[in-house]
Amino acid sequence: MAKEAKKVELAKLEDTPGGDALKQHVGQRRKWLAQAAEKATKDGTLDASDPKYRTARKRVKRAQRKLRRERSRVARVRAKTGAPAAEAAAQS
Repeated sequence: MAKEAKKVELAKLEDTPGGDALKQHVGQRRKWLAQAAEKATKDGTLDASDPKYRTARKRVKRAQRKLRRERSRVARVRAKTGAPAAEAAAQS
């Protein structure tokens, strides 16, 4: 039987340095993906094997991974330093 995967806690986008820029980058990549999908559509069906569409899709995924990795890194750093506990105590 497979082990239960531990859910990764991500830092908020506002707390991540450079998070806004990465979010804008992901948005731009998604816009390019939509344009590539439009060009790869013939007779109402999307050709998922179109080279430009595949490249655009991979670039979106790469940008999303970069953003997620940065948010995860910030969350790990804060967990080690105890910042979330300090913030929770300050809010109470």
